[in-house]
Amino acid sequence: MKLTSKIHLLKLPFEIHFPNGQKLPRFVNSIVVFGKEITIIDSGVKESYKLIFEYIEKNGRKPKEIKTLILSHSHPDHIGSAAKIKEITSCKVLAHFEEKEWIEHIDLQCKKRPVPGFYELVDESVKISEFIEHNQIIKLDDDINARIIHAPGHSIGSINIEFIEDKILFTADSIPLKNDIPNYDNYFDLIGSLVHIKLNSDYKLLVSSWAEPLSDKVKIEQLITEGENYLKKIDNLVNIYYSGGSEKPFESCQKVIDDMQLSQLFVNSIVDKAFRSHLE
Repeated sequence: MKLTSKIHLLKLPFEIHFPNGQKLPRFVNSIVVFGKEITIIDSGVKESYKLIFEYIEKNGRKPKEIKTLILSHSHPDHIGSAAKIKEITSCKVLAHFEEKEWIEHIDLQCKKRPVPGFYELVDESVKISEFIEHNQIIKLDDDINARIIHAPGHSIGSINIEFIEDKILFTADSIPLKNDIPNYDNYFDLIGSLVHIKLNSDYKLLVSSWAEPLSDKVKIEQLITEGENYLKKIDNLVNIYYSGGSEKPFESCQKVIDDMQLSQLFVNSIVDKAFRSHLE
């Protein structure tokens, strides 16, 4: 999908495989910037590079023209193809310093954040070439400058990216989707990042990792408010059900999920970890 003549959005489908055999269909958005050189933002899961390369070739360019890969954060659906893209193209890999451990040591990430089917989503670590910082401006082409916005909460080093000239804001996974899997590292940081997104008036098009682009300001505000209210509802229930100090694994998590009438697939260590961040 063309957002502008040079900035394209590419939807990359994948599945999360659970131990009980169930599969959860998902997708993640990647951004392809066709400048004099090609820049990719987020690589999808480990086989997604094939779709990215195919899309580049359909647009009359070559994968070898990829010179920069920017990772919005370290989670498997965003870094899964990073190592392969770097191996094939010798591109630079850019990410926030706080994401270094989990990008460069995926076994450590899996141990601390055991996503179901982790190694089906990402099977190689990748070394970061350069670290990017809050408010840093990266020149992607003569008329494309991208501003890095540190947006912690979903993960400690999550970033948003603002395409200054084109008035596009890419929020990656910073906006929770109502009734979707509660998946974040720190509730309080995430609320803070949502507030900053709401206060940002320097964009006309909102792009996330999991939805169609939005240009309608009313719909954008509704999306952010729904995500905020979803988090606050979870916060209220966490403070009720986690106050008893249950010894049974995921018992409190189960109660929150049941009360909110969410999918039973969400009763897992990732969601439990997100819920416990409300208590910190």
